[in-house]
Amino acid sequence: MNLFLSFLLLAASVIILPGKAAAASALQEALPPSGGKPVQLVLPPSAQRGKVVMITIDRLTLEDLDLETLPNWRRLMEKGALGLMNCNTAGGRGNPENTYATIGAGSHVMAFGTSALGLNAGEKLPGGLSAAQEYKNRTGRAAPAGSVVHLGIGQIKNQNAELPYPARPGALGAALREAGLKTAVFGSADTFSAPARQAVTIAMDENGLVDYGNVGAELLVKKEGLPGGLSTDYEGLIAELKNLPDEVSFVVVELGDLSRLEECKDYVFKDIFSVRRKKILQAMDLFLGQAVGLLDLEKDLLLIVSPTPSAISPDGGNYLSPVLAAGAGATRGFLLSPSTKRTGLILNTDLAPTVLRFFHLPVPGHMLGQPAQVQEGKGQLAALISMQRQLALTYSARPPLLKGYIVLQLGLLAAGLYCIFRRGSRAVHVLQPFLLAVMGVPLVYLLLPLFPQSTMLVLTLEFLFLTFGVALLILGIARRSPLGSFILLSLLTAGLIIADTFMGSPLQKTSLMGYDPIVGARFYGIGNEYMGVLTGSLVIGCTTVLNMYPRYRRAGLIATGLVFLLAIFVLGHPELGTNLGGVIAASAAFLVTFLLLWGARFNVQTVFCLAGAILFLAVFLLLVDLQRSPEAQTHFGRNAAIVRSGGWPEVVEIVKRKTEINVRLFKNTIWSRIFAASLGSLTLLFYRPVGVMAKIKNAYPDLYKGFIGVIVGSIVALIFNDSGIVAAATTMIFGAPPLIYLILSAQKE
Repeated sequence: MNLFLSFLLLAASVIILPGKAAAASALQEALPPSGGKPVQLVLPPSAQRGKVVMITIDRLTLEDLDLETLPNWRRLMEKGALGLMNCNTAGGRGNPENTYATIGAGSHVMAFGTSALGLNAGEKLPGGLSAAQEYKNRTGRAAPAGSVVHLGIGQIKNQNAELPYPARPGALGAALREAGLKTAVFGSADTFSAPARQAVTIAMDENGLVDYGNVGAELLVKKEGLPGGLSTDYEGLIAELKNLPDEVSFVVVELGDLSRLEECKDYVFKDIFSVRRKKILQAMDLFLGQAVGLLDLEKDLLLIVSPTPSAISPDGGNYLSPVLAAGAGATRGFLLSPSTKRTGLILNTDLAPTVLRFFHLPVPGHMLGQPAQVQEGKGQLAALISMQRQLALTYSARPPLLKGYIVLQLGLLAAGLYCIFRRGSRAVHVLQPFLLAVMGVPLVYLLLPLFPQSTMLVLTLEFLFLTFGVALLILGIARRSPLGSFILLSLLTAGLIIADTFMGSPLQKTSLMGYDPIVGARFYGIGNEYMGVLTGSLVIGCTTVLNMYPRYRRAGLIATGLVFLLAIFVLGHPELGTNLGGVIAASAAFLVTFLLLWGARFNVQTVFCLAGAILFLAVFLLLVDLQRSPEAQTHFGRNAAIVRSGGWPEVVEIVKRKTEINVRLFKNTIWSRIFAASLGSLTLLFYRPVGVMAKIKNAYPDLYKGFIGVIVGSIVALIFNDSGIVAAATTMIFGAPPLIYLILSAQKE
């Protein structure tokens, strides 16, 4: 969403203000046959409210959880829900300062250089002042005895002041304090060389204050055999939890031993590192058993979280980290959230809303996440390890294969233009099959998840063989009928996208052009890549059918209109994951194409009617979305809710940040190159060589109108979408290559 969607928010506010295959199968086997409805992690309103205890074990991996040697983990998993967590922040997911602060904010923030600034109020600073005195000097606020303060709160706020979205460090602690609830934090990840008190940023309020706690050196002990000689004092932590005041409702407990070990990984022999890691995990397991004994899991909620992914992995694929919920509201199964709509996957920004929902508190609009839910199931660990490996493989394969594909497109466009302007070039016979193959690659990317993929090499070979197979099929058809090859490629691609979306997007979830749960750009519905492919392929496919079968034109026009409406329904229906920018772009492309096919004349009045129809559709979808619960609302619906509560300043802020995002993407993504090259090629061919487009128009009148529709859809997608440059470029896959193919064919004849 950018300029037009921002305008749409303005219009809506006028109304609102007043009033992959292996992983998938493993996960499916772990779920109950009925696929029960997810249950929110909340206590019934009439139940006695307990407390939330969040234990942070940074750098933990799923592979660490050897349930044979970790009995308390095994027991927790038998009664709790396990999931993988996206750890993105405003400054990178590998920095604990950022990942911890993001959990406490409920939105992506950064906190560079502040890990040493969380202190007990009574701790002495090098200059002789107490932390409480320095805290008052910096904030003007008094720190009660026994509290914990973050002296870097001003620095953190300054770092996040210019983010292109609302972000409030300490938002979780602030919301709890407003409700009269107390917070506490215990433990640290201090090393022998530097303090590491980032856990304070989870529990602190917007002023950097935590009501109770101890993050000092008293909760560390010297221990032989560990690199650095420091270990968490687990007995001391248990003592602190036993003495916790009854009024404390939210507790963060930092177990820092894995963090300390990983800080030393470059200096420790691998076999020694592995032995030490296992001993640390066993010590943590003993602590978990004791800590659970202090809780009443009928009313208390236990969250075990690894805020930062580990850099240690047998396959280099730890981009997500484990999280477990046990106790009140949690049953054996998988975590998920409305943010991802994907079983086994949540966001780090979902944790703060989960805590607030547990206490029946409203989730502030500036928090990006949603309360976590539980999907009942078994075999969580094996299923999630399989899913994580598949996601990591797709994530690693995406840059080289997509960039290679884009570079190939650029080369083919350049070669095609050369052959067109240098008539009689012998390269035409070689070039045309590649132009068809380029159009088939989105289909190949969608089919790849149907095949088992164990390594990058296997995936690459599958991609090459599948592309080769599709190309042979299309070439066989093209020899008899070039237009027949367009129809098969276009409609098969579009049909598979629509069918996959209706089935819950099992193919798009692990497609190289589909979702990216690690980057976190989109988790459900049709993403911008395939939205552009769907728009372009349907326009070209339907107009090619009309061109080939003029005898059935009236029936073809009716069928085309129905197909276009089906695509808009799939893109816009909230239950299928509304892509409002996609609805606008596709509607523009489809309406322009259909009106051209119907013989309508375009003038100013027609353009205004088109814009009005699209605006009406978008507002209608928005109003439908706003009638749904906050957890079920789409991204655009939540933005509109923010506008409703915040008024016109929120509209201005949304316009600003969406524009900044799109400008940055246009400058930095390789997709902008292929879009510019495709649009430039089409524009050039409309004027040079003289008469070439007139021949195409006469030979393929309906398909010619389809090319105009593709151009319109591509430009509208660029202007009116988040990551619009990606959608614009993928729409052009069915614009420039087929047009160049037809021109080269005409020249040969």
